[in-house]
Amino acid sequence: MKKRISLNLLLVTTISVFLTTSLLVNIFYKFYMNKEKENIRNYADIAANYLTLSNFNSIEEILGNHNTDIRATLINQEGDVVFDTSRDDVDMDNHSNRPEFIQATKNGTGESIRYSTTLDSNTYYYAVLLSNGNILRIARETDNILSVFLSILPGIFIIMSLVLFISIYASSLLSSKILKPINNITDNMESLITKNQLDTIEIYDELLPFVKTLVRQSEKINSQLRDITQKADIMDTIMSNMNEGLILVDNNRDILSINKSGLDLLQGNGQVDYISKSFINICRNIEINRAIDEVLKNKSSSELILNLNSNYIYVFISPVFTNNEILGAIILLIDYTEKHKVEQMRKEFSSNVSHELKTPLTSINGYAEIIEGGMAKDEDVKNFASIIRREGTRLLNLIDSIIRLSKIEENEPKKDFQTIDIYSIGQNIIDNLSLLARDKKIHLSIVGEETIIQGNRFMLEELIYNLLDNAIKYTHANGSVKLEISSRNSHGIIKVTDTGVGIPIEHQDRIFERFYIIDKSRNKKTQSTGLGLSIVKHIVEYHNGNINLFSEPGKGTEVLIEI
Repeated sequence: MKKRISLNLLLVTTISVFLTTSLLVNIFYKFYMNKEKENIRNYADIAANYLTLSNFNSIEEILGNHNTDIRATLINQEGDVVFDTSRDDVDMDNHSNRPEFIQATKNGTGESIRYSTTLDSNTYYYAVLLSNGNILRIARETDNILSVFLSILPGIFIIMSLVLFISIYASSLLSSKILKPINNITDNMESLITKNQLDTIEIYDELLPFVKTLVRQSEKINSQLRDITQKADIMDTIMSNMNEGLILVDNNRDILSINKSGLDLLQGNGQVDYISKSFINICRNIEINRAIDEVLKNKSSSELILNLNSNYIYVFISPVFTNNEILGAIILLIDYTEKHKVEQMRKEFSSNVSHELKTPLTSINGYAEIIEGGMAKDEDVKNFASIIRREGTRLLNLIDSIIRLSKIEENEPKKDFQTIDIYSIGQNIIDNLSLLARDKKIHLSIVGEETIIQGNRFMLEELIYNLLDNAIKYTHANGSVKLEISSRNSHGIIKVTDTGVGIPIEHQDRIFERFYIIDKSRNKKTQSTGLGLSIVKHIVEYHNGNINLFSEPGKGTEVLIEI
């Protein structure tokens, strides 16, 4: 702005000097010409009087004594030059067509200014009609206005240079003084906005409404920016802490926003910035990319379940509109793996329960029909009744295990815990199972010390019983089963070790699932329901404990529980 003020002031000054000089030159030139004309007229009148008084007999004497810069010409009535002080009259053209000659003939006097080829300059001609009918013409060479202007041009340049120098200096001072209040507003704008201190700085009255409007607009903008920043921070915090993945894409499938959960679920590279990149850069799955294209094309929501690297992800894609024009899509990703596993377990549980219940019921119904139809011999009835009782007992045990497992799975807000000694519980169970172990020729033992914890007595009795019963079932004769009870870091440790058949490595991850049995044929011999270890796992989880299994086929198994 300071530069613009200086340039404008210089321009105005230059134009002003030029116009002023031109006006003065024009005025001076007019004054000069009027003075010259007056002098020539006076000279012409005097010369005419002399010629009249001398009866026109001494023309050469009177006109020959004139000033050297004045040219006198005597012209007869036909326009021929009788006498001329500058040239020989014989060589001169007829002057009857000259304006001054014509005017003098008609009016008594005449004048004209023209460029004279003879004198190579502007010349002023004044003609007077004499009493004898001849015309006396007086002429003087005069400078034209351009010559006058050029003659004073050096002076103009000197004046203009001086004026320009003064203008530059004055414009610098003036612009600095003009801009000082404006610069004060700029330098103190933040305090004006935050503290509204308009009275503390110098402001032009003309600028005051503008500054007040600017302050109000700035306050409004700052308030809106604070709201936008706060909302953006809230959205960023929400998105960052979401377990679900959230991705925004535009109508070209370029990523506008993605949270950490979305990056993790799609297993993207955390070191790569995916913003403004195509969605295919983070996930090349055909199904989801095709679903996004369909949503953007058909403007309707879509949902699907993806299987990515053994993980199941529920994907919901919804279009984003504005004025019925699609801008992009929102992609919501939810980890569906656990829920999928639960559903699969529920399906397997239903299938296994149906199968496990059907098997003994089929046997019971079959033998009952044989007895009812009278097809069984008397000596077979007792045997059939024994089978029916055994299958019924197995059915009752299965139902009882299912009921116990369901109770354990109930997520009660208040847990029924009490102070108990798990060593004494283990000792009681060892005593109860000693007869079974003796019949199978298995050495059953317990080692440890008194270990006091907070827990549910009934559940812990169930846990230890199932572990020992399972170990005895799958240990060959002359084998051993050992229960160890100890404490470590205020935790109770339960460890059951056997020298049984062991568990292959490929089955160890699933051994705690419901109804999971490694060898179905072996299950028939042991009369196992397949729920014992599942009950153990749920009891450990109920007590917020940990369970670990170490096993090697043919050498035995060790189950370590920390509660």
